[in-house]
Amino acid sequence: MHPGPGSSQRPNEDSFAAVADLVIVADGATAPDGLGTGCVHDPRWYSRELTAQATAAHVRYRDASLADILSTAISATADAHASTCDPGHPGTPSSTVVMLRARAETLEWLVLGDATLVLETPHGLNAICDDRLFQTNKELRNQVLRTTADDPKRPARIAALVDAQRNFRNVEGGFWVAASDPNAAYKARADTERLAAGTTWRAALLTDGASAAVDTYGLTDWHGLLNLLDAAGPNGLLESVRKIEADDPAAQRYPRIKRSDDATVAYLTGAPE
Repeated sequence: MHPGPGSSQRPNEDSFAAVADLVIVADGATAPDGLGTGCVHDPRWYSRELTAQATAAHVRYRDASLADILSTAISATADAHASTCDPGHPGTPSSTVVMLRARAETLEWLVLGDATLVLETPHGLNAICDDRLFQTNKELRNQVLRTTADDPKRPARIAALVDAQRNFRNVEGGFWVAASDPNAAYKARADTERLAAGTTWRAALLTDGASAAVDTYGLTDWHGLLNLLDAAGPNGLLESVRKIEADDPAAQRYPRIKRSDDATVAYLTGAPE
């Protein structure tokens, strides 16, 4: 498992946790300067609190589904700052989440928001990402992508995009992330895959800054990403991503919202006991 901040000027807003049979990776959503959040905490606090609460719920409720665990964590995180903040604010800190639980002859997974799970089993390879965010505000997003990272119009366009996205966050017909509504956990993409005893498998849990290696930069395909993780580990993958970003600082060759994004990857291999 390896986290990598997108900039040396601010801390990594991703978070992760691994305990026994469960791995969680969360990506706090950055709010542009000038947009209110109703909160004294930053996305880094939110993603860390969420992963801590999810880990505690997993330990406490061993038979709970991943959606139940995440729902409990969202409620507990909202409660943790309700006395100082307004968790009902449309810009309250939020996070994407990807979870994987490996138990005897089962792999359970959950993906909420634009994080990605790449899972390879004898049944095949599947890359799972909740892409509902990208179905909203397409023209505003394209306006951002049509400018380079050093264009003076770009910050205002990003702020306009994020502000508009708030109208679609955690509502039917929009997109879903972990914020203050525990019901969002039940809107995630989730499933359980049953495997024969002794079956080998590989999995990568990626925030969008890490999945960019495939879905933005085309460095490789999803199978190649798993092979790269096998050969060079998470640090090797993130070094490749950072090199591409450094070679394209204006986001001109590879249009994207951020010059360089926080990136975290957890790589797991194994066989159920």
